[in-house]
Amino acid sequence: MVVPIAERASPRISVNDLARYMVASDSARLGIIRRAKAPSTIPNTRYKDVRATCAHYLTDPIRSAKWLTDGEEMFQQRLADPSLGALKHDDAQKSIEVIAALHRMANVLSQYDFVRAPTQQPKLLISGVEVSVRLDMLVKGMSRGKEVTGGAVLRMTQDDASTDEARARRRDMGHYVATLVKMHIDQHFADEHGSAARLCMSIDVQHGEVFTTPAATTKRINDLEGACMSIAALWERV
Repeated sequence: MVVPIAERASPRISVNDLARYMVASDSARLGIIRRAKAPSTIPNTRYKDVRATCAHYLTDPIRSAKWLTDGEEMFQQRLADPSLGALKHDDAQKSIEVIAALHRMANVLSQYDFVRAPTQQPKLLISGVEVSVRLDMLVKGMSRGKEVTGGAVLRMTQDDASTDEARARRRDMGHYVATLVKMHIDQHFADEHGSAARLCMSIDVQHGEVFTTPAATTKRINDLEGACMSIAALWERV
């Protein structure tokens, strides 16, 4: 059965999957498109609650540690609750690890002024593809006496950086996410203030690293636009 054009879903992909696509092999890229086109019907709630805990802590003007200690206590209670299933217990354990990792990043993140991001955010449109870039926080700063805006995405990733190649791939993904954050800010949030590359970032919590948008972004943006053109062209064929 041929689906009428009006009923076909637009090509779409998440920010993390697009970054993963950029560093993947050709065969792996096809798999990423297939999963983006037919996502699991089971809601992915992993890290959902700890993400909110981290955002509350980082946007608190005094960065009260109570956000983290209360969060850890909540996840410890879930971990000890026998009525919860294995997935909930696993999420609770990993959330506790995220809180500990964020606490270790306190000095690294102290230089940034984070504020709450809108709950509802428009998609970033690139070459006919809707990219879901959900900012966890906006970032405020000054440049040449003028207020500028950035954004931050909290990336919760497992330790897959056991080799130099894997570490380089993770860094590359971090810079692609940061570049997409900059494009998202420019498209939807900069307004009259403008944006700043140094304030657009991917925060890799478990690895304790902040990846900001590289100063020279032209090639990365061109590569992202080319990748989205390929995704759009392959969307109905995979």
